[in-house]
Amino acid sequence: MVSSIEPPRLPVIDLSLFDLGDPWRDQVAAQIDAASCEFGCFCLVGHGIDVGVVEPLMAAGRRFFASEDAVKRRRQVEQHARALQGDFAPIEELAARSSDLTHLYFEAQLMLSSKSRQPDASLSRQSFLPDVPGFREPVLDYMRSLTGLSHKVMAMLARALRLADSYFVDRYTGSPATSFRILNYPQVADAHAATASSALGHEEPGLLTFLKQDADAGLELYYKEQWVNLPATPNSFICNVGQALARLTNGRYVAAAHRTRNSTDTHRLSMSFRFEPTAHARLEPIAGVGPGVSRSSPADAASHAAPLSGYRRLA
Repeated sequence: MVSSIEPPRLPVIDLSLFDLGDPWRDQVAAQIDAASCEFGCFCLVGHGIDVGVVEPLMAAGRRFFASEDAVKRRRQVEQHARALQGDFAPIEELAARSSDLTHLYFEAQLMLSSKSRQPDASLSRQSFLPDVPGFREPVLDYMRSLTGLSHKVMAMLARALRLADSYFVDRYTGSPATSFRILNYPQVADAHAATASSALGHEEPGLLTFLKQDADAGLELYYKEQWVNLPATPNSFICNVGQALARLTNGRYVAAAHRTRNSTDTHRLSMSFRFEPTAHARLEPIAGVGPGVSRSSPADAASHAAPLSGYRRLA
């Protein structure tokens, strides 16, 4: 008889219990702590983000990526890829970045992913300003909502570490840097191209990243030396621990390596929101926190260890 191993399932955490107060908040904190230690990733439901905030952005992204300009540029990149005889699949990006949610700038990019070799740098990223009517206000609403959600999750992480709920906001995230992306993964001709586009995974550099998949999913998590598919759960967010949070906790929390695949059946759309420390923040490892370290007593103080230097957020 052939036996099969059931793939691990990503923890699904109901954040609505947070609003019930104690002791439910301790339960949520413990669940987020366990998931961040083992997976560096978890699925959030009951987050309170209205679908009315999400859908306008998904719709704007679909309009943009279906526009004549976007299609033309996609074809140009594909032609360059074929000319270079590489295994490429385009990834398209519509992005907004802000440090205070008042000054935003938008850009769109086309990127190439390669399994074998890199194309000429001038072909790998083509920037141009998007023309998406009605885009600014939905972006602002979404970024405000996800910023609030990020603060809530960080408070639960602080509680799990036996710190004051305000530990991170008092030190690192009072004025967080945030970025938002709508990513389009165009349909590819065959499974080989889909695999080539996602052969290598990556970790996020900041504290937390929230991913919103469409119904076609395609996100994979690297866990115990295998890639695990993360199916789309209705009205949920995938939350990834970033490198900065992993370093703050001395490796107690792991930065989740993940990747996405182009589909042979349809275009795929996802949205990424990145939550990072205040500009020029000096990240201090938290005293008494780390893998296998007892956390029976409070550690609500900055570590005396050397500060984490050289923290840089991605452009």
